[in-house]
Amino acid sequence: MITVKATREGLIGGKTASGFVIDRVVPFVALPHHQALYKFVRLVNPATQKSTFAVVLDIGPWNVNDGAYVFGGERPQAETGKDTAGRLTNGAGIDLGEHVWATLGMTDNGAVSWEFL
Repeated sequence: MITVKATREGLIGGKTASGFVIDRVVPFVALPHHQALYKFVRLVNPATQKSTFAVVLDIGPWNVNDGAYVFGGERPQAETGKDTAGRLTNGAGIDLGEHVWATLGMTDNGAVSWEFL
């Protein structure tokens, strides 16, 4: 498992890169590579030890082509403080949908460990 900063996806009613309309029910996450779409992941909140499973339904945060992180075990490029387009980032390596956020007991942006199933 890799541990990275996680942020809340939010945007209820918006659409993800896969076309999914964001709600509070479906357990999904965003990872920064299109080949991660529709893959399943296991997540753990190191602070609470709560865990859950989710499907990747969005691309991000920040980058859309960070295969070295998503598939290669490298640190997220967004941790450098700028994304590949030069925008300032918050250092996050994964976005969590509302259901995942709540299930993991997240109260603020913080560390989450994840791995593909």
